[in-house]
This record gives sequence, C-alpha cells and structure tokens, in this order.
Amino acid sequence: MYKKIVTIVLSLTITSVLSAQESPQKKVTIGTDLAPLAFTLLNENITAGVGYYGLIHNNGKNEIGVGAFAFVDQENDISGIGFAPGYRFYHSGTGKGIFYEASLGFAFFNWDYTKLSETVTGTIFWPTVNLGYKWSWDFGLTLDPYIGINYGIGKIEASDGTASEAVEGGIGPSFGLGIGYTF
Repeated sequence: MYKKIVTIVLSLTITSVLSAQESPQKKVTIGTDLAPLAFTLLNENITAGVGYYGLIHNNGKNEIGVGAFAFVDQENDISGIGFAPGYRFYHSGTGKGIFYEASLGFAFFNWDYTKLSETVTGTIFWPTVNLGYKWSWDFGLTLDPYIGINYGIGKIEASDGTASEAVEGGIGPSFGLGIGYTF
C-alpha cells in the first residue's frame, strides 16, 4: 500500500514540476519543518521527519502543498507514516507574507502492543488551521513559522480495548518552522 502512495505522490510531484516550468508565475517550494527535528533532538526515544512540497499559483495568491512525515517512538513501540495536503491563502497575494492555511492530515500507525503480543494498526485524521508568515529571498531560501490548532479524529486501539497513549485524538496545537527552497 505504501508503494502505491509513494508512486502517486511522485507522479503528482513530477507533473507539477513540469507544469511549473511552463509559466514563470508558478513557484515550487521544497522544504522541511524544523520543529520535529528539534523534538527528536530533545527526546532520544523519538525519531521524526517532515518533508514539504508546495506549488504557488494564482499569481501568488495561493499555494497548494503536501507535507509527508515519518514517526518512530521506541519507548511506546509505535511508528507511523502520514501525509497532510493543504492550501494556503496569502494576504498580500505575492506568495509571501501573512498566510492562512487549512489542511487535512492523515497517518497510518503500527503499534507493537506487548501485553497481548499483537501489532495494532490504525489511521488518524487531523484537520488543521494555521496562521503563519513566509519570508522568501531572491536566492530561493524560504522561512515560514506558523501556529494553529488541530483536531485528531481516531485512535489506535488493541483488541482488549487499550488505546495507545502515544497517539491520541482530540484537540491540540499546531506549530512549526518551515525552511525550504523555492525555484
């Protein structure tokens, strides 16, 4: 299943990059979020990584993007992979400055529940809204801090009814510091 998802994401990426070359108005951004990296450095049991691909369109008024992430929590024996397609609206209409963002993240998790010696799988969805600011320099570097709120829908639950405490639904904060390159 992961191969199909990767194939679809790569196909969309290649198609978008090729179509972006046709018009100088469209800008492609490839980047990462530094917040999960900082969290990984602060907690030796957690490894997390995020990638981002965005396409600015509509003369800089909007950006369509997708984030992808991987997550491993060794202490709680849980791992996941997820995607978060989103849409940004730039207040200035120039592809930088203040932006409003809405996204719907979803992640597939595997939990090795040692009490019952079973592997529990599940999917959680995160509708999210963010407010941020994007700096973009002529040589391509972008920096975009953001803050917002999300709501997790779903839980990872074993056959005995025990839910993973490492991944829970409910309301939570959304924050980060994106860094990328625009071309």
